Amino acid sequence: MSLVEAQTVLPDGRNHRHHVIRHPGAAVILPILEDGRLVLLNQFRPAVNQWLLEAPAGTLEGDECSLEGAKRELEEETGYQATSWHSLGSALPVPGFCDEVQHFYLASGLTQTEMNLDDDEFIQLRLMTVAEARARIASGEINDNKTVALIARADYQGLLPQPQS
Repeated sequence: MSLVEAQTVLPDGRNHRHHVIRHPGAAVILPILEDGRLVLLNQFRPAVNQWLLEAPAGTLEGDECSLEGAKRELEEETGYQATSWHSLGSALPVPGFCDEVQHFYLASGLTQTEMNLDDDEFIQLRLMTVAEARARIASGEINDNKTVALIARADYQGLLPQPQS
């Protein structure tokens, strides 16, 4: 990542000088266990000095494609591998000052392996039903935008497990 001074031609033809954070992109994953529970993280985020409930995610490395990054991050942060991957598109988290693109994936067919956290990562797994995740989004307990957007995207596409009646 880097902060650069950029020049853009505005829609009215004027030149505009501004600062942009250049970002290599990220993968954001919604892992779903066979019983329908979501695998989320309680992760300490130093930038806000808080523990956040969020989906596994991470910055893409080198020329890594987003699916490769998603597979790597899923295993590193959760200790799971997936046999089934479904793209949920992408999102622009902060387009006012950053060019990051977040690539969303739903992962299923999970098997447990081993977590491999970075030295500065503090992560606790949190398994929850779709109903619990929706309630935590509604209450503001899940307030991480990428996680809210990812769960909403999967929900709107009809890909989340439905409660048993």
